[in-house]
Amino acid sequence: MEKFTVKIGISDLNSGALEDKGRNVYDSILGNASFPTLQGLLPALLKACDDLLAANLAMEFNGGKVASENKRLAEKALRAMLKSFGGYVQGASDGDKAKILSAAFDVAKDRAPLPPPSAPTKLTITRTALFGVLKVRWKGVHGAVLYYLEMQVGDSGVWTRVLTTSRVNHEMTGLTTGVEYTFRVQALATSGISEMSSTVSNIAA
Repeated sequence: MEKFTVKIGISDLNSGALEDKGRNVYDSILGNASFPTLQGLLPALLKACDDLLAANLAMEFNGGKVASENKRLAEKALRAMLKSFGGYVQGASDGDKAKILSAAFDVAKDRAPLPPPSAPTKLTITRTALFGVLKVRWKGVHGAVLYYLEMQVGDSGVWTRVLTTSRVNHEMTGLTTGVEYTFRVQALATSGISEMSSTVSNIAA
């Protein structure tokens, strides 16, 4: 089966069109059987759309520097949210064109396939002064829209995905003092999924 790449398609949208795009994605994914894991994230997408609508109205009726800054931040938040949703759709659809279109995203024009992203590097696990807390950080990968963080407790050999994020750092809490935890991270781009990073371990304080 030919695989297609999600086209986010928001770089040239003004704030009104951006809000419309967000609501179209919301309506298209709501109840869509192809994207069960996205259902729980839809309230956050709807809130981002509502926040931008409120910011646009405030800018229209009141204006001023504060309203302008609030509008800028609301646009930035919704753009980031839609980029994350595009990454989720790419992964969940496995490049199926019909599924991508059903989520209100377009597909990129045919071109030479891009290689998958490289594995994340410079993974560090830092202890803190707080009990049961480890700080995880890694170097961002060019083209990545999401990262999967996995953790192993002790030498169990069992890896559990503990986080899906667009950030390059995370604070793990609720860990057991004196137990060693091992982490690895994987990058997701519209072109595919990277290999796992090297593993790094540390003991929770």
